[in-house]
Amino acid sequence: MKISAPTKIILFGEHYVVYGAPALSVAVSQRREVLFEEITYAGKEKIEIINPVYNEGGTIYPDGSSEGHRHVQMHAAIYKEVYSRACGRLKGRAFRAEFLGGRIFKGMGGSSALGACIAKGLYEYAGINADKEEIFRCAQIGDEVDHGGRPSGIDARTVVYGGMIKFWKEFNPSRYNFEQMEIKLPKGTTILIVDTFRGVRCNTGDQVLLFARNNGITKKPDEMSAQERKRVTSRYGEIFDRAVEQLTKDDGDPQQLAQLIAENHSLLKRYGMSTPVIEEAISIIMDNGGLGAKITGAGGEGGALIGYVYRNDLRGIQSALKERGFESIELEPTNIGIKRDA
Repeated sequence: MKISAPTKIILFGEHYVVYGAPALSVAVSQRREVLFEEITYAGKEKIEIINPVYNEGGTIYPDGSSEGHRHVQMHAAIYKEVYSRACGRLKGRAFRAEFLGGRIFKGMGGSSALGACIAKGLYEYAGINADKEEIFRCAQIGDEVDHGGRPSGIDARTVVYGGMIKFWKEFNPSRYNFEQMEIKLPKGTTILIVDTFRGVRCNTGDQVLLFARNNGITKKPDEMSAQERKRVTSRYGEIFDRAVEQLTKDDGDPQQLAQLIAENHSLLKRYGMSTPVIEEAISIIMDNGGLGAKITGAGGEGGALIGYVYRNDLRGIQSALKERGFESIELEPTNIGIKRDA
C-alpha cells in the first residue's frame, strides 16, 4: 500500500500572522510518500520505519515508545493514537513503512506529510474509513512531539486537505482559524523554491523576536491591544486582500500577483528578515525573467525563498541559480491532499 501527501509553502503572511493578520498556506506538488507492507508478526507489534533519504529510521511501538533516530518519536505518538482507536483491529500485526521521494527543503511541512501518511495507512490497514479531519488530528499529535509544543496546525491541515488555506490567529483566548480555498495560479506561471543554506540556518524563534524588535514591539502579541496589532499589520493587510483576489479567480493577472509578492517581500526585508544571500538569489531570479520573489518562512540566514515565474522561463532561471550554488525545486500548487495511491 502506498499513501502520499503534498508538502506546502507559505505564500503570504510570514511574521504578520503572529499579530493576527491572515496568511496563505499552499499545498504543492512535491509529495511525500510512504510505502507500507505488512510483515510477519514475530510476537511484537511494531512498525519498522525506513528513511533512506535522510538515514533516520527506527522502530515504533503501539505504546508510543520508539528505537532509533529521534525523529521517529513523532510517528510513535501517531501509532499509539491510531492503535488505541482501532478497536483491536491492529492487534497482533506488524508493518514496515518506507519513506519515498527525494529531499525537500526546510519549512515545507515534510514531517507533517509523513505523519499524516502514517495515520492514514494505519487506518486503511484497520479497515476504518477515517475522514480528513481525523487524519489531521493525528498528524497534529505527531507535530506536537516534533515541535516540542503546540504548533498552529497549518502544516498538518495543508498537507491533509490540499489546496490553499487562509489562516489567522485570534487572541484571548488564543486560537487559529482556517478557511479552505481552491488555488488558481494565473495561467502560464509556476513557483519555485530556493534554498539559501550556506552552513548557518537561523532559528525561527529568533527571527520572530527580531521582527518584533525592528517593529518597536515590546509586548507579546496577546498582551497587545487590537489597535496595536493592527498598526503592525495594516500595510500587509492591503497586500493580502489583493493577493487572494488574484489567486482565486479564473483570469488572475500574473503581473499584479508578482507585484504583490514583491511588496510583501519588501516589508519583510524592511524589518530585517532578508539577508545578502537571499537578495542575491532574488536578483538572479529577476535578472533571468522572473516575475517576483519573496522569503517563504521565517527568513534569515539559510532561509528559503520562492520565485514566481513564467513556466517557459523556469529552466533558464533554475540553471542560472545552480551556477551560483543555489538548489531549487519547481512547486506547482495542488488541490489534492492526502490520498492512497496503490
